[in-house]
Amino acid sequence: MKRIGVLLLAGLLLLTGCAAEKQIMDGPDMFLSYQQIDMETAKQMMGQDDGHVIVDVRRFDEYERGHIPGAVCIPNESIGDEQPEELPNLSQIILIYCRSGNRSKQAAEKLFNMGYSNIYEFGGIIDWTDGIAVGQTLALTVESNPTTGFAWELVQDQELFDIQTGYIAQPQLKPVSGSGGWQTFILTPKQAGTVQVTFTYTRSWEPSDADPQFSCTVDISEDFMITVTEDGSGQAADYGYATAMKIY
Repeated sequence: MKRIGVLLLAGLLLLTGCAAEKQIMDGPDMFLSYQQIDMETAKQMMGQDDGHVIVDVRRFDEYERGHIPGAVCIPNESIGDEQPEELPNLSQIILIYCRSGNRSKQAAEKLFNMGYSNIYEFGGIIDWTDGIAVGQTLALTVESNPTTGFAWELVQDQELFDIQTGYIAQPQLKPVSGSGGWQTFILTPKQAGTVQVTFTYTRSWEPSDADPQFSCTVDISEDFMITVTEDGSGQAADYGYATAMKIY
């Protein structure tokens, strides 16, 4: 009888540990894991300008058939032991979804084990009731330091893209004032055509003809596939700003 009691106690402790694994916890002796949220909470978080990134962990072919606007595609199967290049900051807010909520939980757990601390998993796109984007998405990241008063602004000569922006501060072991980081622009096509998008590094209250600037030329096909015919990275590099561009 005593042996059965010990086994039951061990089982309860095991179940308690498993249940706590997905909870946000506070205190010096507690750990932090990813948090599950509902779809409405996710939508509210998407409306914040806090440098968050929306991650679709389905396959690329699923993503192209329809995804949440502004999401980038990092398939669950591609997430291993190395930090994804799309997620440079371990403390940035990451909102994860898949088709039904299974792969997103797997991906959230792997990212947590990698050291990410602000992971929010919100289930599957099958429960998404707002608009769906089809085709590909263009993400461009460029060095920036808004503490100087300067920030990158984007202008497109035709309104062919919906645009979402975010800023991620450079990771530091200790807080460093004015250390800078990266601005990211997520461009989701809304109609076919060819468009030139121009990025200008400026103070909004005192723009100048001498402000650094670079341009990209982008073709959008009828099925919303993206081709960049001129990426502008050389122009940005001439001013001393590194850029990274990726099509999902």
